[in-house]
Amino acid sequence: MSLLALAGILLLLARLCVYDVVTVPETSLCPKAGCMVLVDRWAYGYRLPWKASRRLSYAQAGVGQWVTYNEPVRERGEQPDTTAICIGRVAAAPGDTIWYNNETGRISILADAPNGFTHPLIVPRRGQLIPITPDNIRFYAITIMRHEPVKASVVDGRLCVNGKMVGRYLFQNDYYWVVTGHPKVTPDSRLFGFVPHVSLIGRIE
Repeated sequence: MSLLALAGILLLLARLCVYDVVTVPETSLCPKAGCMVLVDRWAYGYRLPWKASRRLSYAQAGVGQWVTYNEPVRERGEQPDTTAICIGRVAAAPGDTIWYNNETGRISILADAPNGFTHPLIVPRRGQLIPITPDNIRFYAITIMRHEPVKASVVDGRLCVNGKMVGRYLFQNDYYWVVTGHPKVTPDSRLFGFVPHVSLIGRIE
């Protein structure tokens, strides 16, 4: 085998197993907008190419980090499109609190009483028991129904899990609130809600 061929194979393995290369869109507010950047595929645990839900290790993303991720599935049982790559900044990590306006349903990273963002919403953390109330059920129910390994539905304004009405739910996955940083450019959590850890690909270097 020639040195050139060996170098090509090693480069391919590095891209598959260690780093990826992506171009950050010009419209992104990422500091590296318009540039080709490296993505550390091991930053949050390496995802197996043949099964995106399995990782060889595990680490949480931190607030402020720019990440690549796959758009979360919209329906339970749907296969994620691992070829469609989104870029965003982690605005809130598992266990953090964000705020919502109960009238409009909009989310703010910070409490903002003058604009109605007065209701706290916890970003689910694996192993965290969160109360489900009439106000926050709209945010949590869709996450549980799409991404948690249970059968869930909303019945008469209450959460039903595996056939039982519950007032609290113990989350089994970590989630993030991810934003593009641009007021008009989506997709991000404004469109599809909490991003499950399984959707994360890696950290932009």
